[in-house]
Amino acid sequence: MKSRWLLIAVSMLALMLSAGALKGQFSGFVDMGAAYTDNAFQLSEFDLDRNEAGHPDLEFVDSADDVILSTILYGTYRTHYRWWEIRPLLQFNGSQYLLNPDKQRVDFLAGLKVSRRLGEAGIYYGYTPEYYIRNYLDKDGSGDSERYSYEKNLYRADLKLKPFQKSTASLEYRFEQYYYNKFFTEYDGDITTWTLGWEQSFPGFYLNGSYGYRVYDADEADFDTPEDASYESNIYNAGILIKKMDLDSRYPDIQWRPELALRFENRYYQGSDDWHAARTDNLNSTTATLHFYFGDDWNINLDYSYFFRNVDAATSSVSKYKEYGENRFGFDVRYYF
Repeated sequence: MKSRWLLIAVSMLALMLSAGALKGQFSGFVDMGAAYTDNAFQLSEFDLDRNEAGHPDLEFVDSADDVILSTILYGTYRTHYRWWEIRPLLQFNGSQYLLNPDKQRVDFLAGLKVSRRLGEAGIYYGYTPEYYIRNYLDKDGSGDSERYSYEKNLYRADLKLKPFQKSTASLEYRFEQYYYNKFFTEYDGDITTWTLGWEQSFPGFYLNGSYGYRVYDADEADFDTPEDASYESNIYNAGILIKKMDLDSRYPDIQWRPELALRFENRYYQGSDDWHAARTDNLNSTTATLHFYFGDDWNINLDYSYFFRNVDAATSSVSKYKEYGENRFGFDVRYYF
């Protein structure tokens, strides 16, 4: 753990020093927001009822709903080498659950983008020190309710090209390494995702869509009957973003626009244990956002998201524990500098 924190600190220092040695312009933003969720642990209806009844299996839940405070710090340094624009960047993401403080989370991202008139390419490294999901019974270990959490390394590369003036094609590769805590090491594994996307500009709006193929290879565990959570999935994204419009003729510096984003994932598990045999998860999300712009420096976003997981499995009780729905209402304020 300490070595990863050191790697992040060294990466940040190296990027800052390289930025200081080049002639260019520093920019970035600060984003702060809050959201209300009615299902902080994404519990099934069965578990929500058990939590209301005070079942001991759900003692880790301080509150089924919660308020989430979020912060994003982003900085980039734009410089040029001949006809190339070069942008090292750093980003910090943090979130705090007010009623379930154990679910606090931080992420770090460092990257480098290189751009020309017809497109751009980027490489990135991200690190999540610890992400706590919930408690589960450690059936093949202590036999008690234990924290189910992981740390993660992210390696990412993307390419965007403009084959036509109003069209953008994109290709993204992600490689993620998951390391679970000592009670659930059977879930350690790597996730590889390839995503192909397209965005088209029309007179009054933008349309975008993408297809992703994801593979999760869980490491072999040293247990007699380990759970195998390996899966393959198809991921579909679609969205529409209206171009900026004046909010009122009396306030020419204030503009707004709505956005709608849809995501569908069909996840096919490969394991033969009771939890994963012949199991398919359909994970759907819908997000509607209103963007408000106050000049070039400030904008406010209001959004609503709905998440739903439908489960089909050989063992009938799996859906009872794994299907869930979640509503989330939020807003954030962003300042550019």
